[in-house]
Amino acid sequence: MTHKNKTYVVTGVSSGVGAAVANDLISRGAQIIGLDRVEPKTELAQFLRCDLTDRAQIDATLNAIGEPIDGLVNIAGVPGSLKVDTIAQVNYLALRRLTDALLPRIRDFGAVVNIASTAGANWRVRAAMVKTLIAKSDWDEGLSHFVSFDLDSVTAYDVTKEAVVLYSMLASSRERHRGVRVNTVSPGAVQTPILETFYETMGEDLLGRLRSQAGGRDARPAEICGPVAFLLSQDASWVNGTDLIVDGGAEVLMNLDDLAVPAKTLSF
Repeated sequence: MTHKNKTYVVTGVSSGVGAAVANDLISRGAQIIGLDRVEPKTELAQFLRCDLTDRAQIDATLNAIGEPIDGLVNIAGVPGSLKVDTIAQVNYLALRRLTDALLPRIRDFGAVVNIASTAGANWRVRAAMVKTLIAKSDWDEGLSHFVSFDLDSVTAYDVTKEAVVLYSMLASSRERHRGVRVNTVSPGAVQTPILETFYETMGEDLLGRLRSQAGGRDARPAEICGPVAFLLSQDASWVNGTDLIVDGGAEVLMNLDDLAVPAKTLSF
């Protein structure tokens, strides 16, 4: 999975999974153009400060991204403890705006990887509703439509991740004639600075049972890097429009309920 001489745009590069992925891709030979509100600790090929709730800032950032680029990794996200409109803007609308704009600018045989979540893994249940959202390509229309769902913040988080999965499927055919692919990675709980907030909003009972199912711990940020690097690489040349769940097997509990047997405690 070499990424030598490749250039990727990565959002959320200053902490958590975003920082881990940026460092991992750099170690594989890539150059990173990073987007975040906060200056990263890692030295990147280019850093662009951007508030993903601000459409004008996003557009200015898009104009500042040099070419050629080989891919885009949308990692920036916020938890379900913030306002519904903020969750919609960062987790879905900004991701979509960046993908729509950069997808045609990616070199042949490049790729987009959008980070969703196992919180969106149940997208089939709300597919009809979410389809009405992804049918709105305009930022203001999309935001207004999302707010009209009248969701609480925790459910809003889930729906944004469902929208990321479905939107990425929709976008996966746009540049397929050039070999450019779009996929999603759906992590479970990850040991990042906002993990405590996820436990507060989603509940220790649920996340604790999922943690036990996966072997007694949550993912480390580095464990998300390999799947992202794979999907960006030509090793995944025939993987397109797919959601890859990366949760250590925790989702088994959601599918099999009482039949699921928790894993023994991990020794690594």
